[in-house]
Amino acid sequence: MSVKYHNWQADTPSDQYATCSPNLFELRKYLAERWGLTNLGCFGRRPIRGGTSWSSHSFGAAHDYSYRNGPDRSVIESEVIPFLVDNFEVLGIQRVHDYWARRYWHVGKGWIGRPPGVRNDHLHVEVTPETWHWATPISDRLGGTPPPSNPVASSEPYPGQSTKRGSSAKARIRLIQQQLIAKGENPGPVDGMFGRLTEASVRRYQAAQGLTIDGIVGPQTWRALFS
Repeated sequence: MSVKYHNWQADTPSDQYATCSPNLFELRKYLAERWGLTNLGCFGRRPIRGGTSWSSHSFGAAHDYSYRNGPDRSVIESEVIPFLVDNFEVLGIQRVHDYWARRYWHVGKGWIGRPPGVRNDHLHVEVTPETWHWATPISDRLGGTPPPSNPVASSEPYPGQSTKRGSSAKARIRLIQQQLIAKGENPGPVDGMFGRLTEASVRRYQAAQGLTIDGIVGPQTWRALFS
C-alpha cells in the first residue's frame, strides 16, 4: 500500500479519532524499547501552534518524542530518522518533524526546511486515516508487507473469566481496547483501565454483533472480538 499525505488540519475532530492511533501506540513502544525515546504525548484537542486550524494531535494522528535522556543526536541522525523515513510505508507514516535540524520529511516530497524557530530534542511523527488503525507490532511488520488498514487480531484464547468495568487485569484490558479500536470502536485511551468509555464501546460493539448488551467481555463477546 502506498502512503498518501492527508491534511488533518482541514478536518474537524470527531469521535472516530478520539484517542491515540493504535499505529502510533505500537511505534511508541518500538522506539522506546529500541532507542529509549520518551513519550511526549499523542492525543490532545488543540489548534496548531500559532494558528487556528486543528492540530493532527486533535485526531490522535501525531506523536511527539524526546531523546533528551536517550541516544545522542548522532544516533538520531544516523539510525532513528533513517529508520522512520526508510520504512515509512511499513510504518504507515506521512511526516517526520526534526525540530533540532529545523526540517521535516513529507511523503512524496522528501525533506523540507522550516523557518527558524524553537530548536529542541523533539521528533514528531504523523500517520494517515488509512494507517491510523494499524495495530500490528512494529517488529512483526519489518518483513516488508504493510498490515491491512483494519487489522483483525489472530485468535486469542478466552482467559477464563469475564472482563468488565472495574476489572484490574490491565494487560487483558489493553488487549481488548486495542482490538475494539481495530474493529472501528472508540474505547478511549489504551491504558488498561476498563472505565466508562471502554464499557460504552463494548456495548456498541455487542449491539452491532447481535450479542447481549451488558458491557461485559464474556466468552461470546471475546470470541467475536478475537475471531
